[in-house]
Amino acid sequence: MDFRYAKQNIEFTQAFINKGKNYRESLIKFNSLYKFNKKGTEANEIYLFEPRGKALGVALILHGLGTKNITYILKMGRYFSKLGIRAVVPILPDNYTRTSNGSMSGKNYFSADIYTTLNTWEHAVVDILSIIDFLKANELWHERNFMIGYCLGGMVSVIVNALNPEIKHNFIIASGGNMAELIWESPTLEFTRRELLKKKDQIAYLSDRERLKKTFQNDLKRIGEFKNIQEFLNSNIHPLMKVDPAAYAKFLDREKVTFLEAAFDKTLPKNTRRVLWENLGRPRKMTVPIDHITWLPFQRLISNIIINEMRFEDIKYRFANLGYLAIFFKVN
Repeated sequence: MDFRYAKQNIEFTQAFINKGKNYRESLIKFNSLYKFNKKGTEANEIYLFEPRGKALGVALILHGLGTKNITYILKMGRYFSKLGIRAVVPILPDNYTRTSNGSMSGKNYFSADIYTTLNTWEHAVVDILSIIDFLKANELWHERNFMIGYCLGGMVSVIVNALNPEIKHNFIIASGGNMAELIWESPTLEFTRRELLKKKDQIAYLSDRERLKKTFQNDLKRIGEFKNIQEFLNSNIHPLMKVDPAAYAKFLDREKVTFLEAAFDKTLPKNTRRVLWENLGRPRKMTVPIDHITWLPFQRLISNIIINEMRFEDIKYRFANLGYLAIFFKVN
């Protein structure tokens, strides 16, 4: 694994696509700085929500696996900008409009082919790191910056935060760690298991459920031995562990993390959520009465929680009726 890339002046295009009373929305595109991108993933696509007047801060929001959640994540960006916070929503490689040729949105993050999986995660991390560079170079970054990562985005955000300590705070929503457990126990990744059983991978023994899970249990215990990320990446630890957020979590400052756990999450096994939270050093955790997916239409309530946690001086306390959410999920 190698998250390094050649920093350079970035040429980009910007098209304004929407305008509201308090914000302006545009789509920015520029070539990915990742050297090994797959066909169809070559161009970064970034939705920028610019507030009217001076920005109070900047939120970098990373969406979840696949396509359906992105509409709601964009609404979240719109909401932040209406309140005076610049919002940046990149499309992660191999998702949505950046899906590689011949693949399906989100599929390559949990491929039966170890090389495809590693390539996709490496690409995502490099893109987000270079997007931060781009924001700084174009005076779109802000001292009051924070990152929000949902599901896959939460996993990517942990790795990015471990590599870039300049990010002031990271909000992780409905996310987990331990790739072996996710691959073999998450109901969402049934497609991966089917492919693994057909492929019978011999290189990283991904198709050997018990061996892979045991290896990960042992390797996770070894993370504390490494003094820094480079030493970890140069080690003989299982290759899939090198894109596991539970491993990178050890290198984060727990004070800079807020963990929003979905109380009724059936997509991510409880163990995967617990291991990520524990490896993060047991940071502040808010157990919210939501499940993995159906919270998305209520993204404004989750946004209000985040805004209240950030305590922007020019934004009054935002209403966040979690009791309403609890009633909704009990009924449904």
